Amino acid sequence: MNKRVLIFTLLVIVGLIAACAPAPTPAPTAAPPTKAPEPTKAPEPTKAAAPDKVTVAYVAITNFAPLYVAIERGYMKEQNIEVNAQKVTTAADALPFLATGQYDIGGVGIAAATFNGFNKGLDFRIVASAAIQPLKNGPTVILVRKDLKDSGKIKTVADLKGMKVGIAGAAGSTGAYFVAKALRDVGLTFKDITAVNLANPDLVLGMKQSSIDAALVGPPYSDQIVKDGTGVLLAQDVAPGAMTTVWMYSGKFMKERPEVAKRFMLALVKGAREMQGAKYLDPENIKAYIKYTPSTEDAIKTGLPPFIDPDLKIYLDSIKSLEEIFRGEGWTDYTAVIAADKMADSSYVDNAVKVLGAK
Repeated sequence: MNKRVLIFTLLVIVGLIAACAPAPTPAPTAAPPTKAPEPTKAPEPTKAAAPDKVTVAYVAITNFAPLYVAIERGYMKEQNIEVNAQKVTTAADALPFLATGQYDIGGVGIAAATFNGFNKGLDFRIVASAAIQPLKNGPTVILVRKDLKDSGKIKTVADLKGMKVGIAGAAGSTGAYFVAKALRDVGLTFKDITAVNLANPDLVLGMKQSSIDAALVGPPYSDQIVKDGTGVLLAQDVAPGAMTTVWMYSGKFMKERPEVAKRFMLALVKGAREMQGAKYLDPENIKAYIKYTPSTEDAIKTGLPPFIDPDLKIYLDSIKSLEEIFRGEGWTDYTAVIAADKMADSSYVDNAVKVLGAK
């Protein structure tokens, strides 16, 4: 083999070896930078449920002060309830609206119209007591004009015969019950006086202007009359222990919003408990009383406080006694006795005491 052939052969072999060799590994490519994760959004705060609105009719006296305290001290707000408070003069003003559900709740006195409504099957029930007449030194009193007492013309209840007696609601009202009871005790009847139907604030004016001779009245109006010097005490404790003012629920409210009805009573009982003993004159409570009644701080501090059961217990025997007198005076349009379950439902106060604990 000549030299030229040998060189050519070597070059071919080298080329073949190079072609068969593995390709060089490429340099690693840098990975793209990792994208930072999107920050997780905080969940939207849960919106509080809109407050449950309830319409409450009330007579502007301290008998219904647990409501005022429950609103102003925030107990209703705790229960997510917004109260639309509607001032009324007497129970008769509220009962038709309770029966139809236009008012959810009523803080009212027990009147003949109440029992007539029960007898007719109207859709409302007594669910709690408001103020109860204490056994001694009760706040609901009969005042007589000072000039008539000083002259000796009126010395006792018996001397009211033929006189003008101012009563919020007149015949068949809660006030009329007290007067009828006092007159019965001295051998008279309601027909022996001239009953003058006046709203509570007008009783103060009536005594001052001498348009009435006496008045059945409670705080704060009784305190104002005495403070003005126009009236003095004639009779007190004519119906000791009587539950003459109550809280009522409409049937519609109880059927359609039972949980709201329970929560309202919780707040109301808390308000009642906040008024017990020395706490009655707590500055926050006084502000609440003044806001919802035409009273003054001085009148509240010097006057007699209403007797409020801390559990707002229903006294069924008292209801039965009232019903008997209303029937006896001929103020009702029926004669048969009404069954207790047609008049009262204690389940709401029972539930409130269970939740809050016994007082």
